[in-house]
Amino acid sequence: MLNIPNEILEILEKLKPFPSYIVGGSIRDLLLGKNPKDWDICTKATPQEILHCFPDSIRLGETYGTIGVKSHLGIVEITTFRQEAYKQGSRHPQVLFTTDLNQDLARRDFTINAIAYHPHKGIIDPFQGQKDLSNNLIVCVGNDIKLKFQEDPLRILRLVRFVSTLGFEVEQEMKSIAISEKTLLHTISQERIRDEILLMLRGKYLYKAYEIFKEIILFLFPSFVLPKNTKKLPHIHNDSLLFSLYFEEFEDLKKLKLGKQTLLRLDTLLYYKHITLPQNKTAIKFLLKEIGYDSLLALLELQKLLNIPNKEIYKSIQNIMICDECYCLKDLELNGNDLKDLGIPPKEIGKILDLLLNEVIEEKIPNKNEILKTKALELFNFC
Repeated sequence: MLNIPNEILEILEKLKPFPSYIVGGSIRDLLLGKNPKDWDICTKATPQEILHCFPDSIRLGETYGTIGVKSHLGIVEITTFRQEAYKQGSRHPQVLFTTDLNQDLARRDFTINAIAYHPHKGIIDPFQGQKDLSNNLIVCVGNDIKLKFQEDPLRILRLVRFVSTLGFEVEQEMKSIAISEKTLLHTISQERIRDEILLMLRGKYLYKAYEIFKEIILFLFPSFVLPKNTKKLPHIHNDSLLFSLYFEEFEDLKKLKLGKQTLLRLDTLLYYKHITLPQNKTAIKFLLKEIGYDSLLALLELQKLLNIPNKEIYKSIQNIMICDECYCLKDLELNGNDLKDLGIPPKEIGKILDLLLNEVIEEKIPNKNEILKTKALELFNFC
């Protein structure tokens, strides 16, 4: 008997008129003694019948039979038993609903993900996924490995990811086929690649995954580099820091739909990644002006992970912050309205503010409103 949360049991109870099972990664994790991060249920109920049982649910992918049910554990995905038929040359399956659990399990990628469970019926495991779990082995569902990868090339990357997160072994035939079919990865969306890569990078056995599937990883990301101390790295939550640790070129990452702020931070981190940072206070303040406090702290954390000493720089930054020293425009005791009141034309305001900030950082003038106004007029007349 597996330890299933009450909320999941209650969902199964509401689906009681229809045969329904917990399936996939949640069962795999439970069998491995882990706490599942998400929960999936497959059922004989159609999407309309699921919606009838859970009126307040989310239509995640009704066409593909998936409805999302809100719970304190997150969104529980409930999917109608289905088969997937691929037309030759197409990456988009035709979904066929079925009433057979085994047919639903047969469409899944690996045997360790094709295990179902019901509190009263126990474990349903037609493809011996429990045996492969016990043997720490990743095995494809079905005999035609090449066809599995051709039907959905993302399975190649999922294979790499599961080696990274679980540390399992891969049979030589599957390894060879995955590597030989790697060019198919160019046919899938960057969002799907991004999601798998993020999970892979956070895997406890990333070093092992890289050793086995180096050709696949470098095919997608030529600038990927595994630091020598990878095995000792802590779990990194921040995406920008995570990507900047393992990649050298911004071009490899900007296609991954990471979001504007993440990409801006990444561009900065990769540019300064291997640069020796300044030691004197004035230069540090100019760097703070250039990239901002948050980005500089992230950069120091990145260099720390790369064993680049920067403890003294960190102390200097904290000193600057404690003493409220000016390093950015918002800290200047003067703003654009002040310059406008002095009669300085709008087109000159930005340039003069920047010059004033530079002089304050260099400690040529104090950060005092009246002194800054006097200096602003001098700079304007000089310009």
